Amino acid sequence: SRASPPRDVTMSTLASGRVVVVHPRVAAASNRVDRANGKHTQPRRVSRIAGKPRFGDTASHAVSSIAVRPETFDRTRGRSSIKTSASSSGYGNNNFASSYETKPEAQQVPLDIPHWHSRALITNGRVFSETFPVRFDECGPDKRSTMRTVAGMIQECACNHAQGIWGRAQSMPVEMSEADLAWVCTRLHIVVKEYPRWGDQVQVKTWFESQGKIAARRDWEITDVSPEKNGQGVVIAKATSQWIAFNLVRRKLARIPQVVVEKFQTQSLMDSPVMGTSYAVDKLPDVRGLKGTTIPESHSVRRSDLDMNNHVNNVVYTEWLLESVPDTFWQKYDLQEIILEFKNECHDGDNVDAICCRECGPGGVLDCQEKPGTAQLVHMLLKRGFGMSPTEAEVVRARSVWRVKK
Repeated sequence: SRASPPRDVTMSTLASGRVVVVHPRVAAASNRVDRANGKHTQPRRVSRIAGKPRFGDTASHAVSSIAVRPETFDRTRGRSSIKTSASSSGYGNNNFASSYETKPEAQQVPLDIPHWHSRALITNGRVFSETFPVRFDECGPDKRSTMRTVAGMIQECACNHAQGIWGRAQSMPVEMSEADLAWVCTRLHIVVKEYPRWGDQVQVKTWFESQGKIAARRDWEITDVSPEKNGQGVVIAKATSQWIAFNLVRRKLARIPQVVVEKFQTQSLMDSPVMGTSYAVDKLPDVRGLKGTTIPESHSVRRSDLDMNNHVNNVVYTEWLLESVPDTFWQKYDLQEIILEFKNECHDGDNVDAICCRECGPGGVLDCQEKPGTAQLVHMLLKRGFGMSPTEAEVVRARSVWRVKK
């Protein structure tokens, strides 16, 4: 049997149906109205343990069960203050007495929230522009973005450009998808003058131009448009890429349908190569077995590495290639540019080795000279012949150009 409550207490039932003991001082406080200043006090249940609120009450009786101290509502200002004392809490120990009152919030400094039109077709619809914030998870220990960040931005911008001219969730004209054709990137070249930092805003512009009936070139230009630039954007990076039409059924090159070529006349930007008219494509070397090649850095394809085409995304290859670069090189140099030639696909379950070596200068594998203050590495990704790809294959060849840290 339960003990009877003391004479000087009353019983109260919560919304949950539980019976609790209410001290007479708290019960009296529940009926007290200060009509002079328009304030009304309501009781909160007092815990038997050091005056702390009880945990575990459900939301159905939250108002009735919060009984640490009376809460005062100021009806004239619409704000509240909370005062705690020995008398109001039901405790006779004056050492417990304390007072807490919320003050009106000070006027806050307006947040620097950027106002931009994130996406737009400009230059008579021939150029697509998109502005990106540099996010926290896209930066390294120095608070700067990385080559992988830049590669991800230009890829996203290109895909959104495709949606803008060919329809939502469409990466190619409908005439190509109906013919089982797809765009395949064969080469990518990125040059970065300055990496944007966390919180910066960068504008990415992209455009393309057809090259005959089987290929096309896509270019990008990246500009820092952060507020502190005062509207004077600074170009910090550029990139170019080569694409071919590929038959997904026959697994070989294909011609771009004539109707698509005709549409390109109003969608593409002609004679505007971002790398200049004298830009030339040179062949990248095979570094297998060469002296000075690094120990292979192994990667197993994860589900998170796959894209909507069910193969490893090109941005992931960029990350894998750079993982083979020794730490001592990262400490001395900053990555300035990277060139990738895509040779094969990788799928879930494949195992890939990344290797690299110095291309020119002291310890280089080729007879060439480096520009002062720079260094060049050549890379390869090699598939080891497991999973969906039973034979060993070359996946990517690459070159990276580095500059001495400032």
